[in-house]
Amino acid sequence: MSYYYNKNQDPLIAGNKVMHLKSKFTKNLIILLFTGLISLIFIYLYWFLSISPVTEKVETKDGIFTLGPPLERKRTESGGTAIGNNFYILGGINSLAQTLNDFHVFNREKNEWNRLPDVPYYVNHPGVVTDGEYVYVVGGIKPLGIRIRGFMFAKWDPYNILIRYHPQTESWEELASMPEARGAGGVCYGEGKIWYVGGINSQREISNSLFEYDIESNMWTERAPMKYARDHMRMEYYKGNLYAISGREDDLRFNLDHLEKYNIESESWSLLQPIPTPRGGFSSVVFDDKIFTFGGENVWSCYSEIEVFDLIEEKWMQHESLPEGRHGIVGGVINNEIHLISGGKHPRVSVSGLHRIYSPKQ
Repeated sequence: MSYYYNKNQDPLIAGNKVMHLKSKFTKNLIILLFTGLISLIFIYLYWFLSISPVTEKVETKDGIFTLGPPLERKRTESGGTAIGNNFYILGGINSLAQTLNDFHVFNREKNEWNRLPDVPYYVNHPGVVTDGEYVYVVGGIKPLGIRIRGFMFAKWDPYNILIRYHPQTESWEELASMPEARGAGGVCYGEGKIWYVGGINSQREISNSLFEYDIESNMWTERAPMKYARDHMRMEYYKGNLYAISGREDDLRFNLDHLEKYNIESESWSLLQPIPTPRGGFSSVVFDDKIFTFGGENVWSCYSEIEVFDLIEEKWMQHESLPEGRHGIVGGVINNEIHLISGGKHPRVSVSGLHRIYSPKQ
């Protein structure tokens, strides 16, 4: 076999080796890039798109979990509320961290979802409540930017907008703006008023302020602040009192266990028994003279714990856990069922359209 290519009979074998090595390198690079792409797709599907492995009915000593029709467009950190047999959900974040403005309603009698007119602006972490007739959207966060600090990467820029949805006419109405922009705070309805506490303000700082919106007069009033500033918290109303529950200090590392009660008549705050599992980004509802809390997140995982605060005895109880941990859940009560919709099974940007229905045993 000859390995010569010129009149000086210089060996060609070295050139062949180089060509062979280049070909091998190119092949390995293609394999590496392909493997990396498949890995990224797997990570995306596993982390960002939350799919519950539990599809059958789950019965525990405390209640029964079943599945309702899923919300077609998956999301987390949205807002919602129930009116009669209807559950409304809007806004939030999708699996690409894009902020949404779509609006959907689930009808329990028909057991189906329908899309409604979009929210007039894109919003995540909104406060959503009802007075039994209309849906109110209070504040919320604008489309996300990037701002790295600790274990947090999102830049929060809140709205001061208050809008109202009329189910009969399927139309939106703008009301008096909040005194200060807020998002990811606690919000509830009681005594003809909407109450908003805590959250992130326009300076991207967490707040302890309490605002009261009088629906009849279309006016805001600032009330006495709670003791502990926090965001990603919840607030519920019950018989003349507001309950500000858990939350965090901006960073997923700093979940807080505080439970504070505000007496509307005396305009004063008091501390109650702390929540057993401090959490942010969770859901809560008032049901059967109790506050039920579901899910939430920390740095590395999401909670499946269901912790229940007895409003008569003012103490916490533990229920059997959710079939899966989730954060960014939207909860509401239809008849004797607690509907828990959307949210992700991993911290930060992780989404689902999961619609789990919890029927507590009474």
